[in-house]
Amino acid sequence: MGWRLLEDGAASGPWNMGLDEALLRSAAKDGIATLRFYDWDGPWLSLGYAQRRIDEDRLEAWREAGVGFVRRTTGGRAVLHGNDLTYSLAAPESALRPGLRNSYDQVATALLAAIRELGAQAATRVPERRHSGESKAFDCFAAPAGDEIVIGAEKLIGSAQRRMRGALLQHGSIRVAPDEARIHEATGIDPEVSVTLRDAGIEVAPDALRKALLRAFTEVLGAPIEPGAAFPEEIAQAQERVESHCLDPLSAPRTRRV
Repeated sequence: MGWRLLEDGAASGPWNMGLDEALLRSAAKDGIATLRFYDWDGPWLSLGYAQRRIDEDRLEAWREAGVGFVRRTTGGRAVLHGNDLTYSLAAPESALRPGLRNSYDQVATALLAAIRELGAQAATRVPERRHSGESKAFDCFAAPAGDEIVIGAEKLIGSAQRRMRGALLQHGSIRVAPDEARIHEATGIDPEVSVTLRDAGIEVAPDALRKALLRAFTEVLGAPIEPGAAFPEEIAQAQERVESHCLDPLSAPRTRRV
């Protein structure tokens, strides 16, 4: 199976999440496999699908600091975006190794290979471990999970996955550089619990990071990945997500019939 590559620039949280959701629907409906890389247009928090409602005082602190917020269709805890690169894969389940564990392992293999190619030789994968209950931490990066990428004890890449009607979406944040202290203060995200590539002494141009990831995914997926573009229907679905975000920024994404 061939893959479509989408390389997007900086966009808002609702658009980024909306397009990922549209790609998942395309995978479920039409069997289209897509690898996507994208950035965020300033500081954004993406909240897990089931993360509890946020109190108004915290929301106001985010607004005053200029931090946007959006709810993901995947689970997990809050992720601070802005100085990261986000990857996503949306594909029929058959395009990856069967089962949740095996697909996570396959993606982690590609992520680790790319990061090490760029010089992060100390990066490793968290070994598989028994699930001990959902983390109570607000921040996704506060506690590494199985198959996530760390340097020492600190998380470098955090990922989440959702499956729907024979298809899956996995996306994740690759920490490239530290965020501003005022953003951490406003969001309550502790900069000491995670690590960035820059913290590890690796200065990498955005294009070089994307190319390293593309090479690694091409090898691990064992299939061609060709540049493409989002279809008009996918763009329309992403725009619907932007419009619904204006009505309720923290509403859970609706699952469209396919």
